[in-house]
Amino acid sequence: MKFLKKRSNLFITIILLVAIVGGAWYFMRPSAADETVTPELQTTRVRTGDLVITANGAGTIIPRLQADLGFRTSGILQAVNVEVGQTVSKGQELASLEDGLQQAQLAQADADFQALFSAASIAAAKVSLANAEITLQNNIEKLQYLIGPEVYYWETELAKANQVLTELQGNSQSTEQQIADAQKAVDRATTNLLAAQQRYKVEYVPGTFTYTYIDEVTGEEVTSAIPPSEVDIELARANVDAANAAVQDARSGLEILQAGPDAITSPVTAVQGSQTAKIEQARLALENARLAVENTHLVAPFDGVVISLDAVIGQTVNTAPLLTLATTRDLQARFYLDETDLDKAMTGNKVVISFDAFPDTTIDGEVTSVEQALQVVDGTPVIVSWASLKNENNLPILSGMTIDVEVVGGESLNTLLVPTQALRELAPGSYAVFVVQPDNSLKLTPITIGLRDFANVEILSGLVVGDIVSTGTIETK
Repeated sequence: MKFLKKRSNLFITIILLVAIVGGAWYFMRPSAADETVTPELQTTRVRTGDLVITANGAGTIIPRLQADLGFRTSGILQAVNVEVGQTVSKGQELASLEDGLQQAQLAQADADFQALFSAASIAAAKVSLANAEITLQNNIEKLQYLIGPEVYYWETELAKANQVLTELQGNSQSTEQQIADAQKAVDRATTNLLAAQQRYKVEYVPGTFTYTYIDEVTGEEVTSAIPPSEVDIELARANVDAANAAVQDARSGLEILQAGPDAITSPVTAVQGSQTAKIEQARLALENARLAVENTHLVAPFDGVVISLDAVIGQTVNTAPLLTLATTRDLQARFYLDETDLDKAMTGNKVVISFDAFPDTTIDGEVTSVEQALQVVDGTPVIVSWASLKNENNLPILSGMTIDVEVVGGESLNTLLVPTQALRELAPGSYAVFVVQPDNSLKLTPITIGLRDFANVEILSGLVVGDIVSTGTIETK
């Protein structure tokens, strides 16, 4: 009996422990309601601020003008008038070669040229003009004989009338009446020429080119009118044209000689073998001689500083560079950007330039040009850009300095901003945000955006300062 009592108490104790553990598990386990708690909404307010889009690059300072200079001819170096670091002005002589031979050739060419303008040359030119005019008149008379004086006259008048009409039609200041009168003159000359050509066939040819000869077959005397051949007429016309050109050339040559050598300021239009051709040949010889003397002098093509010099007086030199001249006032920056920053490499964009030599100072500039082909630097394709410098602090900037460049691709100051996480893209280029309403509901609101970076986006329309927008939800654990 005693044993049974102890065993009964043991069972009661076990039952009580099971009940306690089960109750604890029931009350401590997560409820279904706890497992479906709504995640907390993440929001932000629309604010004002500045948004600046930039791209970073690196490069060097380059002079706007830099040139390796040498002589245009070979010779013995006679003088060097500069040294490294010297500032020179445009047109200043930098060095020179021995030029004795060139000076002698120049003197001879000048003497030959001046001799063309002597009194004897002018008298000879007058004789040449007179002879050319006689030849022209003889050729005109021969043509008149072949085609008839009346036909020749109206051909000449028609040519003059057509020239006047063409000039009036090409002149914007000509009146309609002037053009109409000129057209009437052309029509009148044309009518008279046609009539003269008819009389030439009916009257002039029979009266001028009638020949009497014995027929070889019949032995009878035959009289017949035989007009000039087309070949004879065309040859006569060509002779007139050539003689007329010779007269014009002789007249021009005489006028040039009478005006004197100082009146020649440009190449002379010349006919081969004529007086003007002789003048042009002498002018070219003189010009070439002057150029040969100029080529023995090396002058500065622009203001700058001599940055290198390799010349010894007395040495024989050729056309290889002897010195390098560069500008120091108008420096520019050449820098490289990653090809992904092409949209920021735009002419006119602001740049901020920092120097290794001046770590605490920056200067502003502006993109002046962007090369139209990528270059490869250290195995990476890059955009090559150029920028001006605004050295308002008068920093001692030197050519070749290393620089870092920040290009401002776009900026908007005191503008509306929201985080980029708030954007909802409805369609390409079309966006909206969820605006939190007073009752905590969300309203999808279309917006217009402007500049955008990885963190923020500019709002152009659709929102106002203080609006609360959703940027997503926070998951609870």
